[in-house]
Amino acid sequence: MPRHPYSSLPDSESPAKRNSVDTCSPNALQRPHHIFLILSLVLNIVLLVVPITGHFREKRPVEIYSPAQSAVEYQVVKFTRGVEDDIPIYEQPPSPEVDEAWRQLYAFSETSVSRSEASQMANRTWPILGAPNHYLVALDVFHQLHCLDMVRQRLHPGHDYTRLPMGHIRHCIGAIRQALMCAADISPVVWQWSKVMQIADQRDDILHVCRDYGKIQAWAKNHHAGAFPDVTVYIDDPLNFVSEGTS
Repeated sequence: MPRHPYSSLPDSESPAKRNSVDTCSPNALQRPHHIFLILSLVLNIVLLVVPITGHFREKRPVEIYSPAQSAVEYQVVKFTRGVEDDIPIYEQPPSPEVDEAWRQLYAFSETSVSRSEASQMANRTWPILGAPNHYLVALDVFHQLHCLDMVRQRLHPGHDYTRLPMGHIRHCIGAIRQALMCAADISPVVWQWSKVMQIADQRDDILHVCRDYGKIQAWAKNHHAGAFPDVTVYIDDPLNFVSEGTS
């Protein structure tokens, strides 16, 4: 007759051990099932967590160092439509006030960063002669705004604007296009009912999560390089260049 899996130990065992096993408690009988349930739970957690962590690992943005990273803060901004009474100064007809508002958007574009900051950048840049261990950079947002301003000026031929060649304008349009595609704003534009037009009208005056442009402007102002430096002197190894007056 087959022995029960929980039968008593052979007589060679001590009476105390034999008595302790002969009376099998319900907890002792259920222990293997508990172990199986625990192992199954752990396995399910592992199978669930691994794909999730892999998903987040794949979605992590690629980061390229910028000296202005410390200035980046975010805020919620409601966009304007640029129609009727919702026209910011930047979209208004040309005037000295409008031109100055545009200039102030990128007034401090050329900035100075330290050698240690320059060495962390993905792309090498040029040293500032006469300013030991300082290097010249400009945040691309200022370049993009400058380009947009040049396109704006081109649209008003009757005003005393500098007439940039079409090759420059083409470059500017390309810079703006690439910047828009790079940012790829996914804020959802919506349609809402217009009593005036009696249709569901597209509304792009919606909320966006934006970098605080004022903070980035302030960073650029605090790091402004002043008058545009001399960049006509060839330097064989810009990052290891030792400016005059340094040891």
